[in-house]
Amino acid sequence: MKKTKKLRAGFSEKITRRDFVNGVAVGVGCVVMPQTRHAFAQTAGSFEQQLIGNDWYGYGGVGTYRSSHGNTPEVVNTAHLLRDRRLPNEFDVEHTEECDLAIVGGGMAGLGAALEFSDKRGTDQTCVLLDNHPMIGGEAKENEFNVNGERLIAPQGANGFFVPPPSGDYGDPYYYAKLGIPREFAFRDWPADQKPLHFCKDNYGYLVAGLQGKTSTGHFFAGNNRRKDTWAVDPFSNQLADTPLSSTAKENLGRWFAADNLKEFETAEDARRELDTMSYEEFLKSALGAGDEGARQADLFLASACGLGSDAISAYAAYQLPMPGLFDSSLLDSRRVSFPGGNSGFVRHFLKHLIPDAIVGDNSFEEIVTNPINPTALDRPDQPIRMRTSSTVLSVAHDGQPGDSETVKLIYMRDGKYYGLRAKAVVMATGSWITKHVVRDLPETHLAACSDFLHAPFLVANVALTNWRFLHKLGCTAAIWDRDDDGFGFTCNIRNPMQIGQYNPPLNPDQPAVLSFYTPFHRPGLDPKAQVAMGRAELLSTSYKQYESKILKQMLRLFGSAGFDPERDVAGLVLNRWGHAYSVPYPGFYGGASGQGPGDVLRRNVGRISFAHSELAGLQHYGPAADEGRRAFQQVAGLL
Repeated sequence: MKKTKKLRAGFSEKITRRDFVNGVAVGVGCVVMPQTRHAFAQTAGSFEQQLIGNDWYGYGGVGTYRSSHGNTPEVVNTAHLLRDRRLPNEFDVEHTEECDLAIVGGGMAGLGAALEFSDKRGTDQTCVLLDNHPMIGGEAKENEFNVNGERLIAPQGANGFFVPPPSGDYGDPYYYAKLGIPREFAFRDWPADQKPLHFCKDNYGYLVAGLQGKTSTGHFFAGNNRRKDTWAVDPFSNQLADTPLSSTAKENLGRWFAADNLKEFETAEDARRELDTMSYEEFLKSALGAGDEGARQADLFLASACGLGSDAISAYAAYQLPMPGLFDSSLLDSRRVSFPGGNSGFVRHFLKHLIPDAIVGDNSFEEIVTNPINPTALDRPDQPIRMRTSSTVLSVAHDGQPGDSETVKLIYMRDGKYYGLRAKAVVMATGSWITKHVVRDLPETHLAACSDFLHAPFLVANVALTNWRFLHKLGCTAAIWDRDDDGFGFTCNIRNPMQIGQYNPPLNPDQPAVLSFYTPFHRPGLDPKAQVAMGRAELLSTSYKQYESKILKQMLRLFGSAGFDPERDVAGLVLNRWGHAYSVPYPGFYGGASGQGPGDVLRRNVGRISFAHSELAGLQHYGPAADEGRRAFQQVAGLL
C-alpha cells in the first residue's frame, strides 16, 4: 500500500481521484462492515456491547463546542454500562447537596423547565440542572471552523424553523417573544455576475416537496453499462425530463409531487383517528394508487426529520408536516430560516436569559449568537439556577414511597466520582431510553410507555471547504443521490449564511463554506426495530477514520468530474453522532384509532418526578420541546 500524508486539521489520509477510480481503500479502507445486511442484522446487538475508544470521536473543530460534538465517548460508554447493569449497585458518594428543583437534561425541554422555574420560583428557591455532555444544548449545538481566516459555524443537529406569528401562549411564538428574538435577518445576495443559483437557508427545506424549486438541487443518477453518470438540477420543474428514469417512474413521482389534499378532515382529532392507523407509505398507495417512487422520495425528508422513512412513519405525522397528499400550503407561508449554528441560537438565548454571564457580551442578538460561552459562569454557588455539565445521572428515586416522600435523591457521576443531590422535585428532561434505567421507582405503566418509544440514530457530518467551485460548476447548492452499499449518505447542501454583525461569511464559490451531510439510517422494507438497531450498530462501530474515508470517497464519486479535490478543497470534517436522535412517530404512536400513546402516559408525573422531552410530541422541534419542560415544571411546582 502506498504511503499517505496528512490533510489539514481533522484529516489523517489522502484520497486521490486515482484511488477512487481504482477502488483502492486508502488508510483503513472504504467499507465499514463487509457483511451482508442479513449478517449485519444478526450481529448488530453484539456491536452495542463494545465500549468505544478515542479513535471513534475525531476532530471537533475550534471554539466553544470543539469537545462536545454529538454524543461523546464518555456519554455512550456510561449509558451502555448503565443499560447493561454493569455499574456498581452501591455508590461511594463524595457529598450530597440540596436544592428545590433538579432538572436532568440540558436540551430544549430542560431549558424550558428552567425558564419556567426562573419565572415562578419563590424567594431563595434554587435549581440544579445536570447534563451529561460537556456543553448545554442537547442536539441543538454547533460546530465551528476557521478556514483561511474565515470563521464558519454549522449546526450539529437541530436546525431550521419558520418565523412564528407574533403572539401565542405556548410553543414557538411564546419563547420567540419572551426571549426577544428578532424576526428580520440578513443574508448574502448572490452576485449578479455569477451563474444563477438558489440556496436553502437550512438543511431540510430543499427536501420538502412544497419548497423544491426554491433551491438549486442537483439529483445524481449513477451510471451503469448503458449510460454515464447523470446530473439533473431541479428536475421537477420540467416533469423529470432530464432524468434517466423510466416513464412509469416519472409518472409516479410526478403524481406524488403534485398531490394536494387528497382527504379533508374537520378536526385534527378526526385526522389522528384515521391516519394514525397506517404508515405514510400505506396512505400514498391507497390514496394515489402509485408505486414506490413517491414514498422513496418522501423518505429523504421524513428520515431526516423523523428518523425513518415512509414505511415506518405514521400518516398522521405526515399530516402535521407539509407532505404531498396531506398538504396544507399554509404551513409554507412563513419564512423558514436557520441560525448559523442551527437551533443552538435558541439555546444561547435561553442561557443568556437564565444566566446572563453564561455568554460573553450584552443582550444583543449579535452578541448572544456569535460570542463565546463562558462555562465557568454556568455553575456558580451564588446563583439561583446552576447548570452542571459532564454530569451523568445514574439513579433517581424518591426517599420513600412516591406518594409520601418529601424529597427525591439523585446520584450522578462527574470526573470519575459519584455525587448526591437531594431535591424537592425533579424534572426528567431525558429520553425514555435512559429514563427507564435511571428512575428506580417507575410504575409499570411508565416503564411500559418508555419501552413503547422507538428511537432512531442520526449522523450530521460537517465538511469545511476552502471553496465550492465544483458545486458551482454543476449548477447546484444541494445534492441528492441513491446510496449504494459502499457509499455514504443521501443528501448534502451548503446554506446561504446568515449575516450577524461581525459574523459575515462569504457566499462565493471561490471562498470557504460548510457542506453539511444530514444522514439517517433508514432501510425501507425491514422491520423498523431492525432498521434502528442496524443503524445504531453502524454508528457505534465505525471509527472517525472510516467515516472520513467514506465521506471523501462519496464526494469524489459525486463531484470528482466537476473538479473536486479533497486535499485542496477540504479543510476539516466534524462528525456529530446521535445514537437516539429521533423518537420515531410510528403508526399508533399518537394512540391510533382510540386510546393513548406512550407520550400521554409519560406526561403524568410520578410523585415528585415529572417527565419532559421532545420525544413526547413525536415531531421534535425547539418550541414544543421547551413547552414539554414548561408543563413538567408546572406539574411539580406546588411541591417546592
